[in-house]
Formats: sequence, structure tokens, C-alpha cells
Amino acid sequence: MELANHHRPHRAVIRCKAKMHLMETAGDCLEWDGAFDDTLLKDLAANLFQSAHYRVFFERCHSQQDVQAIEDQLAQELAHTYQKIWERSQDPVVQSLNARL
Repeated sequence: MELANHHRPHRAVIRCKAKMHLMETAGDCLEWDGAFDDTLLKDLAANLFQSAHYRVFFERCHSQQDVQAIEDQLAQELAHTYQKIWERSQDPVVQSLNARL
């Protein structure tokens, strides 16, 4: 049985940090009604974590300080991507196209 490597970024921590960042900034730049799309965040995270660029972060052993920096970086990117998608979804053109689907 393989021992857990505690010095690697944890995906659940990254999703949690991204969600916390989004909730903290919701009043500042997102004018949503409080509904948060956890499914969208999980799907975005899954795609982010599967990319070859970020897979390297999960394959190497890191110091605890490096792990925290990587988690923060990935959480910021995840939150930024979620925010951009949410903003675009509020565009009337996008809403009308979605309504046609």
C-alpha cells in the first residue's frame, strides 16, 4: 500500500480556496444573486487538473511552502476562469442563444 504524499497540492483544497475567493469577491465584482454553481466549479477544476501543464504540479514532491504557493496559484486561476464564464453568461446575447438551445 502506497503512503500518502502530504507534500503535494490537493485538488479539494484548491477548489475550496477558489470558492472562498469567489465568495469573498462576490460583492465587489460579481453581481450574482447568491446562487453558486458548484458543478461548474468542479467541471472547470477537472479540466484544469487534467491539462498537461498543471499535471506536473501533482506528480512531483514539493515542500509544504511550495505546495501552498501552487494551491494558491491554481485556486486563483480557477476562480478567475469561473468569474469570466459567469460574466459572459450574463451577456444578453449569450442568454438569448442559450434560450434557443
